[in-house]
Amino acid sequence: MNNTSIILIISLICINLSVAQNYQSGSITTTKNKSIKGKVFIDNDLKKVYLKINGDQKDYKFKEVKSIFINKELYSKINFNNEDYFTNLVVSGKASLYQINRYNFLLINANKKQKLNVIQDRQKIRGFLSLIFKDCNPIRDEINRTEEFSKKTLTELTILYNKCDYGAYKPTEKELSQANTFNSDFFRFYGSLLGNINNNQINNNVSNNNIGFGIGIGLASSPSFMGNLKENIFFNFDITILFNGNSEFENESLLNFKQNSFRLSLGMEYVFIKEGIVLPFLGIGYGYSSDYYNGTVDTINFKDHKQNFFFTPKVGVLYKLKNKKLIGITINYLTGFKNDLSFRYGEKLTYYPLVINQSSINIGLSYHF
Repeated sequence: MNNTSIILIISLICINLSVAQNYQSGSITTTKNKSIKGKVFIDNDLKKVYLKINGDQKDYKFKEVKSIFINKELYSKINFNNEDYFTNLVVSGKASLYQINRYNFLLINANKKQKLNVIQDRQKIRGFLSLIFKDCNPIRDEINRTEEFSKKTLTELTILYNKCDYGAYKPTEKELSQANTFNSDFFRFYGSLLGNINNNQINNNVSNNNIGFGIGIGLASSPSFMGNLKENIFFNFDITILFNGNSEFENESLLNFKQNSFRLSLGMEYVFIKEGIVLPFLGIGYGYSSDYYNGTVDTINFKDHKQNFFFTPKVGVLYKLKNKKLIGITINYLTGFKNDLSFRYGEKLTYYPLVINQSSINIGLSYHF
């Protein structure tokens, strides 16, 4: 006999021994009200009941069986999620516990039903039970104290739930402590379309306004250490790119220029109403601006790049959409800052003073996600 045959025979013996261990003394009652005693095995996966009498085996489909007794315990048919099971009723009440086999159970109450495997679901079973028993506040500490789930502990918890004084969900002291320990920061990303009005004053003399547009992205965070002010106070980080049209100054030697700016800013906002649909806010920020100029003075072309810092108070309102996302309108004012673009030109290196004092009003339409 070769090794393959020996392995096959050993495997068949092991399978038969394993199946034999699942047979237990009992009886079945068929849908024709015929009662038959023997060794019984319920296969809830294949939806069959196997019966052995004096070594002879016969199988019955679930639809052919009315009830089963195994070791004097009654197993009745129950439909769960459109699937039939033969189960033993362990606890009956507002919540009912049914045993399918050694490790599998059905837990059903008016609001929730769940199939539980105390081995495979051991990482999730506390969450399942907390949802099923959510209207009984005291039981959740018992669930958290339970180290190992079995028929015994599930029975005790279900009986305790059925004796509970039910009420609306209220966190227990332990849950509050865990919530404070693991409380997470609140983050919100957003994108913006921007319009701005710049006031440019040249050499402390003539001034002009021009209009520009831009785009921006940002992050708003309300850290957990803010406590009760979480989602009232936000810290913001913004990145914007702005493109401004021509600024012409006829009284200043026919000066005109275009300006593009790249800006970074950090700020803080206070949202007055954190619950609701309309959320007004006030804020302030501090930022860095990198400005690129391209222009002409009479027939002379010039380009320059300057960097500066600014403060920006702001005001706005957020509107909460049905999908819980937000759209917002923000108006902020950039306090004046100075860029000195003075230069020399021509063979004689003639000096041309060009100092731009700039302030601006920005309006942004943002979408928060």
